[in-house]
Amino acid sequence: MIRRARMTIASLKTHMDRRFSSLERRTKHQFGTVDKRFGQVHKRFERIDKRFERVDKRFEQIDQRFEQVDQRFEQIDQRFEQVDQRFDAVDRRFDDLETRLTARIDIRFESIANKLDSIAYSIEKTLTHHTEILHEHDNRLKDLEAYVRSASSRA
Repeated sequence: MIRRARMTIASLKTHMDRRFSSLERRTKHQFGTVDKRFGQVHKRFERIDKRFERVDKRFEQIDQRFEQVDQRFEQIDQRFEQVDQRFDAVDRRFDDLETRLTARIDIRFESIANKLDSIAYSIEKTLTHHTEILHEHDNRLKDLEAYVRSASSRA
């Protein structure tokens, strides 16, 4: 009878070892997938950074143009007082453009932040799920070991 119980425990241990090995492989694979996704997200951020650099360069060019326009304004102001009214209208248009561009950039930043929050939530949810499964398996093993100890002490 004891020999049979030992064989059953040995086969159960072998079976549980195989299951935990399988769980470990699946978990490693899923973490690999998460790492791969982080790599993709990192590449996206690099592309976004490059886009921002191009936008910054464009803003620098616009700033240089504004400086050139200011110099022209000074020259024109010396000669033509009437032209001031027209350039005031142009300044208002540039202000409107700046406001619209700022609003667009703010919306894009919010979109990126929402996407990052979504990715972080998804990863956290998956990690929590696998952690719970791991704890359940650990508790089952502890219960099984306690049962085997109590069964062997009774025998």
